[in-house]
Amino acid sequence: MLSSDRVIRTSRYVDNLRESKASLADVSYRLEKLAHRANLWNDQLLLNHVRFHQITKRGFQSALAPDDIIAVFDSARTYFENRNDLRYTGVCHFYIGKHRYEQNQYEEAFYHQAKALELFRAVGFDKIPEMGKYLHVMSINNLYFHNYQKVVQLMQSAIRLPPYNINLHVQRYNTLAIAYENLNLLDSAIYFFKRTRDIAISIGNPTWPYIAIGNLGSVYQKQGRYREALNMMMQDYINSRYKNRHPILARNTAIGIASIWQRFGQPDSVLHYLTISKELNTLVGNSEPMWQQQRDRKFYLNYYQVFHDYYKTLGSMAMAYNYLDSLTRLRNETNLLYNKKDTRLGEDRLKIQQQLADISAQQADKKRILTRFQFILGVVGLLVVILSLRYYLLRLRHSKDRMIAEKEREIQLELQKKTETRLVQANVELEQYMHHLKEKSELVETLRQQIDNWRKLPDLENQQLDNLVNQLANIKLLTPDDWNDFRKRFNQAFAGELDQLKLNYGDLTVAEERLYALEKMNVSTTQIAWMLGISKESVRKARYRLRKKINLSED
Repeated sequence: MLSSDRVIRTSRYVDNLRESKASLADVSYRLEKLAHRANLWNDQLLLNHVRFHQITKRGFQSALAPDDIIAVFDSARTYFENRNDLRYTGVCHFYIGKHRYEQNQYEEAFYHQAKALELFRAVGFDKIPEMGKYLHVMSINNLYFHNYQKVVQLMQSAIRLPPYNINLHVQRYNTLAIAYENLNLLDSAIYFFKRTRDIAISIGNPTWPYIAIGNLGSVYQKQGRYREALNMMMQDYINSRYKNRHPILARNTAIGIASIWQRFGQPDSVLHYLTISKELNTLVGNSEPMWQQQRDRKFYLNYYQVFHDYYKTLGSMAMAYNYLDSLTRLRNETNLLYNKKDTRLGEDRLKIQQQLADISAQQADKKRILTRFQFILGVVGLLVVILSLRYYLLRLRHSKDRMIAEKEREIQLELQKKTETRLVQANVELEQYMHHLKEKSELVETLRQQIDNWRKLPDLENQQLDNLVNQLANIKLLTPDDWNDFRKRFNQAFAGELDQLKLNYGDLTVAEERLYALEKMNVSTTQIAWMLGISKESVRKARYRLRKKINLSED
C-alpha cells in the first residue's frame, strides 16, 4: 500500500473510532499500534499523521464539550505553528472551523476554513492525501450559504484528487452539479449529475444512482423537458419510497412530480402526489442542522407553490390565495432569516477583521520591539566583537612585542656573550703576547748580564763586547709589525680604547700610544725602556708628558 493510502485509511479509521464513541484509552492504544507499524515501515508521512491524531485525540471525543474540543485543536495549532508545520497547522484550523460551524459561529468557521485553505494551498493539495475530506466539508458549508462559486472552485479541486472514501467520491460530483444548477449553468449540472450516476452504478451503490437521476429530472424540468424529467423523478420516487425507504427523499421527489403533473394539467395526479408528500413529511420530524432546515424550507416552498397553482387551476381562488399567503410568508421568513445570517456574518466578519487588525498591530509592535532589541543586541554584540578583537589585537601586539623584545634580548645576550668571549680571548692573547715580550725582555737582560760577565774574562776583547752591547742596545722589543699586532689585540681587549684616545686627543703620537698601552698593562719602566729601545729616564720623561697631555693623575 502506498504511504498516501495508509494516511487516508488511518484518517477514516479515526473517524470510525469517533463515530463508534471509542474510549480515550482505546483510541490511545490503537494509535500507538499504528505508530509502531509506521516505524516498522519507515513511513514518515504516516508517522506524522498518527502523531497529529495522538496530539489531538481528545478533540475527537464526541462526549467532550464543543469549547473543550476547540481548545484541544487550538492548542495543537500553536504546537504545529511553532514547528513551522503548515500542513497540520492547516488541519487544526480546519477542525476549529468545523466545530465553530456546528456551533452556528459561522464567521469564525469561515475564517478558520479560509486559513486552512491558505495553508493547504501553500503545502499543495496533492501532498495531503486526505485533502478530499477537507474540501468536501468546506464545500457543503459554502453551499448552504449559497456561495456557489466557492463550491465550484473547491469541488473542481476535489475531483482532481484521489477520493477520500467511496461515499464522498460520489458526493463531490453531485455537490458540484448542485452548485452549477444554482448558478443556472444547466449543461454543466447535467454533465456532473450524470457523472454522479455513472460512478454510483460502477461502485454498486444502491441509493446514489437514483438520487442523481432525480436531480437530473429537476434540471430537465427547468429546461422544459417535462417528459424526461417525469420519468427520472418517478424512478427516484419509487426507489426512495419502496426500495431503500428514504421518506425525506421520497417526499421531496413527490413534490417535484406533482409540479410536473400540474404542467400537464392533471389535477388528480397533482393532488395525489401532494397528499403523499404531506404524509411522508409527517415521518421526517423536526430538523436541527442548518442544511436539514434548508432542505425542509425548500420542501415547504415547493409544497405551497404547487398547492397555489393547483387551486388556482381549479378556480378556487380563496384557497389559492391562502397558499400564496403561506408561500409569501415563508419566503419572507426565509429571506429575513438569511438576511439576518448575512448581517450577522458581516458583523462577525468585521469583528474578526478588527481582532485581526488588533492582533496585527500587536504583532507589529512586538516586531518593532523585537527589531529594536535585536538592533541593540546586534550593536552590543558588535561592540563586544570589536572590543574582543581589539583586546585580542592588543594581546597579539603585546605578545609580538614581548617576542621581539625577547628576541632582541636573546640577540643582545648572544652579542654580549660573543663580545665577552672575544674579550676573554683577546685578554688571553694579550697576556700571552705580553708574556712573550717579557720572555724576550728577560732574554735580552740575560744576554746583557752575560756580556757583563764576559767582560771580566781576560780572553775576550772588550771592543767586541762593546759592539755586542751596542747591538743589544739598539734591539727593540716592539718592532712596527709587533706594535701593529699588539695595538690590535689591545683594542680588542679594552673595547677600542686606543682608537677612542686617538679620537679624543688628535695630537697623540704613536710613541705616546705605545707608552699608554704599556702603562695600561702595568709593564715596568725597565721593560718599557727595553721594549721601546729608550733609556729609563726617557721613559720617565715621556710618561710625565703623556699624563700631563691627557690629564691623568699619578698612581
